[in-house]
Amino acid sequence: MNTISLPTPPRRLASRRWLRQVRQSVALFALFITFQSLALAQSGSPFDTGFTAIQTLFTGTVAKVASLIAIVIGGYQFAHGEPGAKRALAGIVAGTGIAVLATNVLSWLWGM
Repeated sequence: MNTISLPTPPRRLASRRWLRQVRQSVALFALFITFQSLALAQSGSPFDTGFTAIQTLFTGTVAKVASLIAIVIGGYQFAHGEPGAKRALAGIVAGTGIAVLATNVLSWLWGM
């Protein structure tokens, strides 16, 4: 039976491959160790800053402006004798309180 055998690579090429594999393994190990230490060095989530900014925006400026607009519209309804104006004003007061004090409401409900 005729078998075809491939030529064996010279020893020098085999040692270069082995050396390249060792270098790659060491580099990969160093990369994992570096990323692990960076992950442990972070305090909190990377999203904390963005979410805090959104929370401040919606419980601050946006909530106050929306509440002001709702109070003005509710006041006009009440002044012109619209049916259900008292109920609308009660909803506006409750909604304004929750929107402006949402952070306090969340900490009261769930201890956040």
